[in-house]
Amino acid sequence: MSSSREFKDIRRSGSTSQAKPVEDFMAELETLQSEICTAKNMVWEAVADGSLSEEYLRRFAKEYYFLGRWYTSEFGSLVANAPDTDAVSLAASEHFAHWLQNLADETGYTGDANHVDMKIEWAHQLGITDAELDTYVPLPETIGTVFTTLYYMRRSYEEGLAAFGWAGERFAASTGYAQKMYEGMRDHYGIEVENFRVHAYAEEDHGEQADYLLRQVAITPDQQRRIRRSIVHTFSVRNQRTVALNRWLDEPGFLRKRG
Repeated sequence: MSSSREFKDIRRSGSTSQAKPVEDFMAELETLQSEICTAKNMVWEAVADGSLSEEYLRRFAKEYYFLGRWYTSEFGSLVANAPDTDAVSLAASEHFAHWLQNLADETGYTGDANHVDMKIEWAHQLGITDAELDTYVPLPETIGTVFTTLYYMRRSYEEGLAAFGWAGERFAASTGYAQKMYEGMRDHYGIEVENFRVHAYAEEDHGEQADYLLRQVAITPDQQRRIRRSIVHTFSVRNQRTVALNRWLDEPGFLRKRG
């Protein structure tokens, strides 16, 4: 056995990898969104026009509870990983201040109710018990969407921002789903759902901020590569979830019986 050890030099030189200008990179992400997010959520439309049956509306509420329960629990990762937590004054931060405020909002410390509690309240309005929420097994595509996002929220700040903020809140706001859900529930099912009233304005603001913040951390080739992958994976599972939800339309009990 040799008495000497030799370590391989791992340094790489002469790399040709270069980052794109930020504006070009963000335009690329917009193109990826249009190429991947091809399915339109028809369950939202069925709520909006009142054609979704009460049975499937209750199932939809359980799906939303699962999303909110797990997403909210992981917000602390974005707060902790924010790149400007070492600002002289935390009030002068941007990334940290945004996610700290977002966390406070989601957990009910900025005036609105806790966002998970709002989903539970909606479920109760539909006659769903806590035990039903706790034991509900969501669509596999919903599970995939949630835990893909949570993986990137833990992996790095820019990947979490891309997955949850840019491909999540920003994209959701662009669909206008919250307004459709709020007005549909009010006009056709006789209940006002605070969850959707709040998200109709909150997600638009959060989405705009996510776009602004992502531009600040999409600078290096490595950051852009990881952000791109995060966006592609997140949009892919989200689109497949929409496809899976739309399959409900073909099930016998999907449409509401008119008296």
